[in-house]
Amino acid sequence: MTRRILFFLFVFERFCLWNGLAQATDPAKDPNRDIRFEQRLNQVIALDEHFTDENGNTIRLDQYFHQRPVVLELGYYQCPMLCGVVLNALVQGLQDLPPTLARRDFNFIFLSIDPNENSGLAKNKLENYLRRYGWEPAAERWHFLTGAEPAIKQLADQIGFRYRYDQVSKQYVHPSGLVVLTPNGKISSYLLGIEFPAKDIDHSVTLARNDAVSAPASAFALLCFCPNVEPGSVAYVVLVILRIAAVLTIIALGIFIYRANRRRTRNPTASL
Repeated sequence: MTRRILFFLFVFERFCLWNGLAQATDPAKDPNRDIRFEQRLNQVIALDEHFTDENGNTIRLDQYFHQRPVVLELGYYQCPMLCGVVLNALVQGLQDLPPTLARRDFNFIFLSIDPNENSGLAKNKLENYLRRYGWEPAAERWHFLTGAEPAIKQLADQIGFRYRYDQVSKQYVHPSGLVVLTPNGKISSYLLGIEFPAKDIDHSVTLARNDAVSAPASAFALLCFCPNVEPGSVAYVVLVILRIAAVLTIIALGIFIYRANRRRTRNPTASL
């Protein structure tokens, strides 16, 4: 069911992109034509920028480096589109890895590109994903940050993350994916899209741990943005279907957990 939701999201995003592009008579005037990852493999990012962590403390970026690889995602906490899907896909991929420290030993950083978001939103999002992940060491290795616009733009520029704010939709338009960096801040690889199999995560983190750099990832033009979700539009109908699918998934999961608990209650020796 999770993969079905991802599929619906993919269809929805593809439609939104097509819909937005179709409205432009001249592709050269399309405001989203430059929204993508410019892959800057082997570049070392500056680690002296200051941000705010989920507890409201000011931190320097370098305090999350030097000991282990870093997986970085840029997005925003109130994103109505793909940011949560990317996080869910990362968690799902990690859950497929053996729960050993060696295989999951990296820092994860989510940085909001919206300078108006605060540490309260970051903390809520972090706690939500720590519960989903269910791996205790992640509490010390996952960090959800906010920051001032100059610092956000500098980091985004260094990793080639092109984005813009759309005044009409009140959304940020940005690409979908993760950046994997070595412990010293060198860009090792890009994981683009909305699905991250365990083997791809493991391979990328291992490369970064060994200070190695991958080949460029295949270009992936999926944007976190939909310019037209007005009631009555096709995009709006697809969005409604997507939300219904999400609700059905939650209901199905609840029924599964309820039945599993009832079976264990009736036959407590069955799980021994």
